[in-house]
Amino acid sequence: MIEKISFNPNKRVYKSKLNATPDKNKFSYSPCFGKSLSTSLKESFIKDDEIRIPNLLELEDSLDISRNSMPKGKESLNAAGLHIDVENQAGNFRRYQITNHKGDIIALAKFNMLSKELPTVIYKQGKFMPELTVKDSSLGEKSIKMMAGSELIGENFEIKMLGQFQPSAHKRYKQISFGGHSVFATCNKEANTKKAIQSYLENGLIQQTLQGDYISTVQEHKPEGLCIALGNDDRMKNITRNDENNITIKLPSDTNARFISANLNLFTMAGLINGDERDKITYLSQNHEITPTHGVYYVFKYGNDGSALAQGYARNIIDSNKDAIITNANIFTNADLTRPYHALKTLPNAALVIPYYPIDSDRAKNYILLGVEKDDNNNLQIKQFAPKSAYTFEAPDPNDFQFVEDYDEAMQKYDIAQLATLNNGKDYLVNSGMYFLSKEAVKALMAHGIVEPEKADLTTEIVPKILKLINEGKILDKKGVPMKAYSVPLERKGGGIAVWEEIGTAEAYLKLIKSIASETRLKGVKDDNKYYGIPEILMHDFLSNSDLETGIVYDSYQARIALEKFKVKHSINTIQGNIYIAGK
Repeated sequence: MIEKISFNPNKRVYKSKLNATPDKNKFSYSPCFGKSLSTSLKESFIKDDEIRIPNLLELEDSLDISRNSMPKGKESLNAAGLHIDVENQAGNFRRYQITNHKGDIIALAKFNMLSKELPTVIYKQGKFMPELTVKDSSLGEKSIKMMAGSELIGENFEIKMLGQFQPSAHKRYKQISFGGHSVFATCNKEANTKKAIQSYLENGLIQQTLQGDYISTVQEHKPEGLCIALGNDDRMKNITRNDENNITIKLPSDTNARFISANLNLFTMAGLINGDERDKITYLSQNHEITPTHGVYYVFKYGNDGSALAQGYARNIIDSNKDAIITNANIFTNADLTRPYHALKTLPNAALVIPYYPIDSDRAKNYILLGVEKDDNNNLQIKQFAPKSAYTFEAPDPNDFQFVEDYDEAMQKYDIAQLATLNNGKDYLVNSGMYFLSKEAVKALMAHGIVEPEKADLTTEIVPKILKLINEGKILDKKGVPMKAYSVPLERKGGGIAVWEEIGTAEAYLKLIKSIASETRLKGVKDDNKYYGIPEILMHDFLSNSDLETGIVYDSYQARIALEKFKVKHSINTIQGNIYIAGK
């Protein structure tokens, strides 16, 4: 076994170029290297969407790709900086240290260069987090994706990505009787999105989906289900690679389910998808990447998340005489959509319901807050729809301001946050990204000319303006009574706060999968499980395809077999952390 690599993740090592030693057997780090690769070779590592070192082991000289040396327009690929020091050591070992522009260590690796059985180690970084991908013939088509907080130690090599790592009954299924109209607005990798939706309809998950608590309310009123499936997020590239987007990434499930399945499950639970001839599924294609056959409509791409929906209403593709349930495909939740929809139909004169999710101020500062007031029946009426630039959590000190008007403005921002508090200020009401509109609200949008495609951003245009109309008393029910906007908690089936997560990075994705696996191992798949509402087959697959002690997530059972072959071939004694074993 080779000598252990020791490191301090908090240590920053600097050594000036003038003090560099010519002895290659003594390792030193310099932010600017005395000898570096040629410009043409460095540029060969810079791709359109990432910096990629095809095989770390073939890099014999130190490499420095500083931000100011990046080609124009690609500076963001190098946001963390990239400095790789190569050191030849005694005993035929070669050591690699990857650091950022501050000198913080990203990764360490050590290889016995005389070994004939070394794997290929690929380094990648871009808008996504840095990643080391290990490929080997024993893995077949699979590869080992190492992210922050991972280590892999074998007989002839050690690889470490620095960061944090924390290891971590049968029910009777109900068929849903109402197949509703579901509209998906697509914008990126549209063919993948459509394929993922069709796969969901065919892979058996629908038959295992639970029925929402107020499914009868949905059956009675037959609302339109509108899903914004834009799926354009380069931060997920550790998982998605080039041919996927974040909503169509493969879940670690032997059913070949995709991430969007979690959102489709919400629609199925609410009766908006049934999986048979009763379904009416429509695609609003903004990139025109899918064939305009039955159910596919080409719309203009305006760059706003509601522009396709606006055109759908304007062209009568979406029925404006029905209520609307709008969701975002990029969130993960086990919410029961029938519960806030039931609130829309039962709260006094409700025109709009936006479920809130309660979180602390540290997380809440990144989201839109819902400012509310209680009415005489203790219902929460929405008065403010506040983006993060509009509020502050800290009370301003008058002594910090020279002018009274500046203090007043700061106080107004603080007051907005106070309208969005629960539990004596411990939790804040965050917009969940789900909107339940009555048909009166939809008609008001059309009548007031708000649904203009080029201005149809949900969170900056549509929702704030419809809320303004409501609070000005300009949306009336059929009796001429002003309608209201309400917020209710985002709840799962049976009641209780639902799980709600935005999955924007590979690390967050793996953390979610391991959390579901851990919860399932401890509590099974019944309502004690906080993820209750997700199809049981997915929860079982997440558990069987996750190793909670080592932190490894597998994309399938075949990935687990491939890793076992790799471990035997290379005498692996340690592999743990934020690791994903997957194809490509």
